[in-house]
Amino acid sequence: MFQTILFYLIVFPIIEYFSHYFLHIINNSIHKKHHIKYHTNNYSIEKTPIVLSSIFIYFQYYHTAICFLIYWIIHTIIHLKPQWVPILSKHHHLHHVHNNCNYAVSSIWPDYLFNTIKK
Repeated sequence: MFQTILFYLIVFPIIEYFSHYFLHIINNSIHKKHHIKYHTNNYSIEKTPIVLSSIFIYFQYYHTAICFLIYWIIHTIIHLKPQWVPILSKHHHLHHVHNNCNYAVSSIWPDYLFNTIKK
């Protein structure tokens, strides 16, 4: 139980951070569309995390599936109901404004750790 808690509080945020950072490094077209939609106030709910989560559930990689669902839920709330998570929303908004910082989505501490924080 303790290992599971550590996984979701420490390992998952780091994996999420580097996954998001990598999407920017390779200039991923799907992720780039998300940024364009943000700047045109045309946000649509992401489907990729749901599809990936379903695939991981099928292959019984439950923790990976849960990570995608956590990301999807928090990211969707940040965009559709920012008042519910104001600190995360501000953090993510600055990521969209500057594009080279604040890669963490479901928590903020990885950006402090890797010195990519913008306030």
